[in-house]
Amino acid sequence: MRIGISALTFNLKEALKICENNKEINHIEIGIDNINDCEEVKKYEKEIKKLNLTIGIHLPMELNSCENIEFIRNKWTQYIIALDEKLSFLQTSYYNMHLGYVMANRLTKNKLKYLDNTIKFFDKLYDEKKLPITIENTYTKGGDFFNMGTEVEDFIYIFKKHRNLNFCYDTGHNLICKSNYDLIKNKIKIVHLSDNNKREDEHLGILKGKLTTEDLKYILNINPDFLVLEMKFNDINESLQILKQNYLK
Repeated sequence: MRIGISALTFNLKEALKICENNKEINHIEIGIDNINDCEEVKKYEKEIKKLNLTIGIHLPMELNSCENIEFIRNKWTQYIIALDEKLSFLQTSYYNMHLGYVMANRLTKNKLKYLDNTIKFFDKLYDEKKLPITIENTYTKGGDFFNMGTEVEDFIYIFKKHRNLNFCYDTGHNLICKSNYDLIKNKIKIVHLSDNNKREDEHLGILKGKLTTEDLKYILNINPDFLVLEMKFNDINESLQILKQNYLK
């Protein structure tokens, strides 16, 4: 299991400093939006290699695999392929993504239609390029648009069609919108570890919100390939110490 932190391009330099000061951290998951953000990442290529870091990429929140307009949905697959080409200087371990979003009244009437759009999205992507993709659980708090991927059944349906996909289990999202992800435990490749008050996705350090010690024991027993501390930078050291003293033996 590699222990990582999450960063965006604007604070990647600070994230690399955290890795340099904490030898247990050997992975960074970088959130990238625009293709030209890759040039910013390339500036740190030597430092990434010097620290022997593995790299994951978090794809944009705006990405919508269940988009009903085929032309737009296909543009998102082209974006991922173009991004992978621009990041060829890295050995990217995975691309992580949320499933997307749908107008609330349409989703409640015909959820299966939008899950099938996601299947078509991955059909198209894998026809063009076999990339290591993980899909992440999210949450919905009402409004005109609902997120997909808030229930384990969404992922069970997708994994039946695309067995080469893997799962990213986000502890903070599950606190807000709980589902029984133990049913797909064998698909968990990544854990995003953070805490919150069960209402807002606060990205707190562990045990600063509603996450319990029993929750942590369960999460660490999953033994994912990547445990990403997806939290505020000033909470990382304390959370890392708690993990080292109590859970990482």
